[in-house]
Amino acid sequence: MRGVRRLGAVLALLVPLLLTATPAQAAYPRVLDRMGSATHVAIVTTPSWRSTRGGMTLWQKSGSSWHSVRTGIPVWVGRSGFQYANQRHEGDGTTPAGKFPMRFAFGSRSNPGVHLGWTQLHSDSCWSGERRDYNTYVRRSCTSRDENLWASRAVAYRYAAVVGFNDNPAVWGRGSGIFLHESLNQPTSGCVSMSEANLLWTLRWMTAGSWVVMGPQAYVNSL
Repeated sequence: MRGVRRLGAVLALLVPLLLTATPAQAAYPRVLDRMGSATHVAIVTTPSWRSTRGGMTLWQKSGSSWHSVRTGIPVWVGRSGFQYANQRHEGDGTTPAGKFPMRFAFGSRSNPGVHLGWTQLHSDSCWSGERRDYNTYVRRSCTSRDENLWASRAVAYRYAAVVGFNDNPAVWGRGSGIFLHESLNQPTSGCVSMSEANLLWTLRWMTAGSWVVMGPQAYVNSL
């Protein structure tokens, strides 16, 4: 009985502390100290280079301090995991590891309230795989090298956003069309996907000048 009384006394001390504790923040990633003037940064990590499942944390800067606004958002990445951005090639099934600006959002449905800029998809919307306009949004009869965006309008590209990978300048064959988009509950061809609810929350939270940092946890820790 004496042990039970001691346990009760300990719990009596701990419960008020637990009830008044502030929500835990995600571990602070040092890469945020090297993001220049960015105030909104999404960080996507996986356990290893070949992992296809991971998590995303959204970080926002207020004054001189960063805080996480959402943590542990489940995501899928490429079917072959991550690869260094400068070592990728078209069709290898990897997601590029590195720091990238977010460009604009697009989709087959109307703008859900995003601030990145919105491009409405049409039946002739393609992402170019051709050398002349590689890794850009185009409207034409899609070629065999292009990705037909309209073909994925039903789920994946209802809402999506363009990651600024390999576009300044675009290197032919390094890879194109890296997006944040809605999950099909399986690894992607190189994009980052998540549930519609998490995607919409993320897209509405992002502002012009937002960035995404992606890679295995150990790699991101080294940036």
